[in-house]
Amino acid sequence: MKLVSLKTLVLAASAFCATAAFAANQARVDVPFAFTAKGQSFPAGAYKLTLDGSRNVATMESQSQPGKHISWVVGPAEARKAPASVVFDETGSDHALKTIQVGSRITPNLDKPAAPAKRGIGATISIAGQ
Repeated sequence: MKLVSLKTLVLAASAFCATAAFAANQARVDVPFAFTAKGQSFPAGAYKLTLDGSRNVATMESQSQPGKHISWVVGPAEARKAPASVVFDETGSDHALKTIQVGSRITPNLDKPAAPAKRGIGATISIAGQ
């Protein structure tokens, strides 16, 4: 009888650890403005960030429009205090997604312009996720 209880305890602990690791690879960010990423337009709103560590791919998916998502290969980065963050370049009222970071993995610069850069005042905006 004790053997069955020990097996149950070990299996439950394994499931808990897997769930905790899965949760560490997800976050939510609220983006207060519309933006572009790799030629696609994305609405303002809540986004789910996920990291597939086995494939080294980060995905950012709109919660209001699930078909609106971007996935990109990630590489190593310095871990931040927030579990995830997204960085945008801002020129006037236009925002372009620059990087997605989940834990210690980050995308390369996503907003490398294909055309000459727009003139105007630019800034970088970083939004942390929970």
